[in-house]
Amino acid sequence: MTPTPSTPSPHSAGPHSAGPHTAIYRRWRAQTFSQIVGQAAVVETLRNAVRLGRVGHAYLFVGPRGTGKTSMARILAKAVNCTALVDGEPCDACPSCVAIREGTALDVAEFDAASNNTVNDMRELLPRVHTAPADLRRKVFIVDEVQRIKEGWDVLLKTLEEPPPHVLFVFCTTDPTQIRPAVLSRVQRFNFRPLTVDEIVGKLDRILADDGRRADPDAVRLVAELAAGGMRDAESMLDQLLSTAAEVLTADGVRAQLGLAASGEVDALVTALLEGDVLAGIRVLDRLEAEGRDLRLAIDQAIDRLRRLLFARLASEPVPSPFASAPLAELVAAVRGLASLDTTRAGGGRQRVQLELLLLQRAAASPTVQPKPHPAPAVRPQEQVPAPHVPAPTAAPRAQAEPPASPVPGRASVASRREAAAPSPPSTGVAAPPGRAGAAPAGSRAPATAAVSAADAAGSVPQPATPAGQDDLLDRVRVGWPAIVAALSRTPLVKPLAEACRPVRLDGHVVVLGFPEDKAFMREKAEQRHVAFEDAIAAVVGTTVGVRCVATNLELLPPLPHEAIGRDNLDAARRIFAGDLADAVDVE
Repeated sequence: MTPTPSTPSPHSAGPHSAGPHTAIYRRWRAQTFSQIVGQAAVVETLRNAVRLGRVGHAYLFVGPRGTGKTSMARILAKAVNCTALVDGEPCDACPSCVAIREGTALDVAEFDAASNNTVNDMRELLPRVHTAPADLRRKVFIVDEVQRIKEGWDVLLKTLEEPPPHVLFVFCTTDPTQIRPAVLSRVQRFNFRPLTVDEIVGKLDRILADDGRRADPDAVRLVAELAAGGMRDAESMLDQLLSTAAEVLTADGVRAQLGLAASGEVDALVTALLEGDVLAGIRVLDRLEAEGRDLRLAIDQAIDRLRRLLFARLASEPVPSPFASAPLAELVAAVRGLASLDTTRAGGGRQRVQLELLLLQRAAASPTVQPKPHPAPAVRPQEQVPAPHVPAPTAAPRAQAEPPASPVPGRASVASRREAAAPSPPSTGVAAPPGRAGAAPAGSRAPATAAVSAADAAGSVPQPATPAGQDDLLDRVRVGWPAIVAALSRTPLVKPLAEACRPVRLDGHVVVLGFPEDKAFMREKAEQRHVAFEDAIAAVVGTTVGVRCVATNLELLPPLPHEAIGRDNLDAARRIFAGDLADAVDVE
């Protein structure tokens, strides 16, 4: 079904009316089934039910905010009481439809369960339910935010199961999981989906044309994307934007009015994050705060930009972006880091501190991202100090050529490179005499020393020369799990999470940690603190890994090595004592 353009109701103030301003979402609220944008399946089912006389006694409308649940409930109230019904569609002109639209119908009552959800509120509702309609055919009770009702269902449950024939209940909610199963079994449920960007753009264009305003297509699409599937949010934002004096709405104007960061600033922030350029990222944050931009929205913009690039890379589609050539693993790591930030924390500086810490982590902790070098300050001629003389290294024999590079960049340790450079056993830290056969030249030790210093400065852990096999890495994690838990237990907030989980399997270089199925909330908390788990595992097993958390049945997993030893001792004791149990007595 293609929705027809909706028109403002006759009672509403027009766009240029001299009366008080009426919000756009109220003026453009759908008044008939045909004016509902999207939700074609729900519209078709309800209209057929009205046309065939098969309207139930209770409905539950489930969906995100601003998707038309309350509007649909009012239209359904019109349809069951309309005196000039045409093919299941209310006329919106008869006395019944006009009274419902104007809010003057005594037999149509709307309640907000957010403030009317107690047992006493439900008891006051019962006499109205059992009273006959005053001027309409059926009484309709529309209850919004019905998930807020808890104990009140005890009063209403029997009436909801066997209501009077003249009563229709319509419940609206955004979270059906909070409603009792006994209630769900007594209603017909309809799911309202989020609206698409094109559906929202179509209605916004009609509103702009009716108000005689112009807007760039990019600006309208930006508003539709920011609405996240809610038509009411999009109409509220458009109402705010139309209050500006600009003749034409532009995308930059929309960003400025709604507190969004400019596209170039978002690209600069993501580039600094990918390149490990901490100072450049801090300068971007300074500019965003100076312009009054919301850092929470900037984080969402950066995540959206990276997601679009990732999807385009997977589809082999070219995307103009300053970081389009970044490795796929770095893009995924950047998205993971941004998504793990807690944007709900109160305080204006909370988001900035988290972004700065993320920049530092990407610059110092990641084995593939190194800080971008900045030029040193200029030194005046009288302050220059001559560099110490370093003798030129002698050419090494061709048989002692430099070993091939490690197959994984940044994985080979300094010790492994020394072993490959000389046929003799690795030294114990004392330099070999110059005349010793097979010893590396003295000058070749400088790069190794620099590599050690860089690794220590970045806080990284030396890695083996060749990547270990998957089974070997998982075995090392399982053997070292007590040490990993001990390291994580130093942080009080992480300790219960570490004690509750166990390593399940290995997906590439990602360790999958399992949590009990009845403690799924711990999995979500652990996902937010994945960096602490990754650092602890890397410190014990000596390999940089990622962490992913799942909920599973831990009883089906094989015991860890230290658990197996305890089970063997317990089994041996049971065999010795033949299953006899002795009561423990108090020793005085």
